[in-house]
Amino acid sequence: MAAAASHPAGTLGLVRSMSSRSRAVLLLQVFTVTLFLVPSDTVFKPIGAGGYVAGLIGMFGFAALLTVTLLGLHNPLRQRHPIRAALCLLWLSVLASYVLMDRNELTVPELASADRLLMQLAVITGVALLAADFLGSLSDVRRVLRVLCWGGAFCGLVAALQFWLSLDLSVYLRELPGFSLNVNDIGIATRGDLNRVSGTAIYPIELGVVAGMLMPLAVYLAIYDMKRSARRRWAPVGLIALAIPASVSRSAVLSVAVALGVLVMLMPAPQRLVAILALPFGLAGVFMTAPGLIGTLTSFFEAGTGDSSVAYRVSDYPLVERFLEQAPWFGRGGGTYIPDPGLNVLDNQFLKTSIELGLVGVVALTAFFLVPAVSALVARRRSRDPELRLLCAALAGAALAASVCSFTFDSFSYPMFTGLYALVIGLIGAVWRLAVAEAPAAVRAESGTTAPGPVTARKLQPAGG
Repeated sequence: MAAAASHPAGTLGLVRSMSSRSRAVLLLQVFTVTLFLVPSDTVFKPIGAGGYVAGLIGMFGFAALLTVTLLGLHNPLRQRHPIRAALCLLWLSVLASYVLMDRNELTVPELASADRLLMQLAVITGVALLAADFLGSLSDVRRVLRVLCWGGAFCGLVAALQFWLSLDLSVYLRELPGFSLNVNDIGIATRGDLNRVSGTAIYPIELGVVAGMLMPLAVYLAIYDMKRSARRRWAPVGLIALAIPASVSRSAVLSVAVALGVLVMLMPAPQRLVAILALPFGLAGVFMTAPGLIGTLTSFFEAGTGDSSVAYRVSDYPLVERFLEQAPWFGRGGGTYIPDPGLNVLDNQFLKTSIELGLVGVVALTAFFLVPAVSALVARRRSRDPELRLLCAALAGAALAASVCSFTFDSFSYPMFTGLYALVIGLIGAVWRLAVAEAPAAVRAESGTTAPGPVTARKLQPAGG
């Protein structure tokens, strides 16, 4: 610190980088709040479906990031993490498909949808790179995660009121001045003899998958955010968990099973034992509050192709094959597959991408899902800090849950899912940088050249001009 003080330019750079980190944290917190509090079918009409509140904030973040990069105030080449490569590959496949698509064969809504995909990618990129490049410490990450988990908890509370009391607060959250409802909300639907609800998401499957992805992050924060009381740390875990049965969705069960399974498997032995012992009681508590839920979900899993939703998925394979024969490499254009309501809804992001972006797009999408998950696992292996290791495990669980569930629903059609996934991969980029910076700090500590202490206490600074 004394060295920085003796050099005015160094001090100015330090102050500027600290300010950049603070603004990035605040912007990500605002994005998270709007993502979970304002349903994404509430849009700014002149923009259309891409004009939901969190999307507008994400696009602002993308524009701000692009501006500071072009002005030389941020050097992305100094920020080493694998997330940027995964984003670049997806961008290249989408842009290639956008350039090569035959516009004479596409309708006006299909062309508009292709433009919306570019807007969606801008939101994902802005959120992911703001987190990956500008969150420079575990403290920064925790500040974002606190807001994220409480946002998920609010969504879970809305879902619980819909499910158990048939009270829908989301209708009031959609009444924003200057915004309009983009689609007819399904409200409180039924499945079996149960209410099937969406909270502040736009569909029950999205609610369930998002809740499953949030669970390991909420558990991590409850364990390590020790500046807060136990009640404040564990309340979000319980409220998020309520959204899983309320969605009455097989994808929700799959999501939470993968996400928590990865977390528990990678926990230290004492924590793993406690988690395994507590899990049955938690599941019993949740499902006992919803009589008939276990039987309903069991019947859905056992139905196989006899279930209508599974039958629809299977029957769409020949349709996908026909589209692939017409444009095998780059598809018919990103975002251009718009099925008739209730007909040929693929409920599989990989199949949808194969139609729109071709085989090249499927490879890019696979990398977009797998690279972050693998990066989180590699960062965990490189780190010695128990907190950072558990955070990496939680993020890997969330990313893998998103990957697996993208086979069970068209995940890119749901803004809450894409927004959460963008933040998850951005946080993976941040923990990657922390783990990489930890290694030389640990070597210096072992050699006696630095004072001993938690190596992750060292804060990373965003690259300046």
